[in-house]
Amino acid sequence: MSFELIHTSLPRDLDGQSGFGVACMTRDLPRPLRDALVARSDGSELDAAADRAISYAVCQVAGAAWPVLTCVTRCGADWSGRANRVAHHLVLEPGDRCIEGPIALARSFRFASEVPEVGLRSPPMLPQTQSRGDAPWGVDPAWLELLADRLSTAEAATVSVRLPRGLDPLVLFAAVTARIEPRRRWAVQWSTAAVVNAGRGLPSIVIAREHDAHALDLSLRAPTLPTPEPNPHAVPVSTPPPSQLPEQVAARATSAGPAHEQVRSSERLAEPLRPERTAREPVVSTPTRPWLPIALFAVAGVILLAALGLLLW
Repeated sequence: MSFELIHTSLPRDLDGQSGFGVACMTRDLPRPLRDALVARSDGSELDAAADRAISYAVCQVAGAAWPVLTCVTRCGADWSGRANRVAHHLVLEPGDRCIEGPIALARSFRFASEVPEVGLRSPPMLPQTQSRGDAPWGVDPAWLELLADRLSTAEAATVSVRLPRGLDPLVLFAAVTARIEPRRRWAVQWSTAAVVNAGRGLPSIVIAREHDAHALDLSLRAPTLPTPEPNPHAVPVSTPPPSQLPEQVAARATSAGPAHEQVRSSERLAEPLRPERTAREPVVSTPTRPWLPIALFAVAGVILLAALGLLLW
């Protein structure tokens, strides 16, 4: 089931303590997850100009990954007269994750904006989400494709953007995530502030700080990426459809032994035949025993000398 936890300043929280603590939470919320959500409730998302910040991040705790929507809202003064805030966390189970991604729930769920009644709660009631086709006005559509492509890559990074004045960040995030493959939308983290408690190894998109030199200014035109020119001399190569490639690889893997033997035999058959030696070609004989002629010459010399001696005698 899904869980929620609300953290704020109270004269007496759920644990009987005063100050910032847990006001209410869903029953049976795992303790490691509760501690992680409390640690994310420091209000770091709010800057001097923002009264509200909504973010989505993956909380990695106790060997599990929990998708968490968080809304932090200023709510005036607390019981002691100091500035107060409410941090409302919504943890979503797999069955509650809509195909539009967390942005759809962020735009339709009713987050707490004031101090709630202290106590345990039943699992949260989630609204029906509907995909909205709001276009982020003042933003070059090419930016949406560029951001969606960057957030879909395996290289995890945080992208900071600067929006045109008056544009709702949630409208931009919805337009970008709509261009991302549905199964990856829950892996893209985002925040309407410059800070997000991002999970490790996942891409994020945040709103840039005032003097962020590396931010992408979406009020400008998107850069044009060069496209490779076609080679007129290239020979088209016909390849099978991608869906057939795994089957072909599997077929090669299962018949690796016989196939190697067939390849070797076909290579032997493909070798050019050598021409046979004809009778008119000179045959060069290489003596295998070079000492034999010398020995015969020496024997013949001895016989010749013996014959001459007999004649003289």
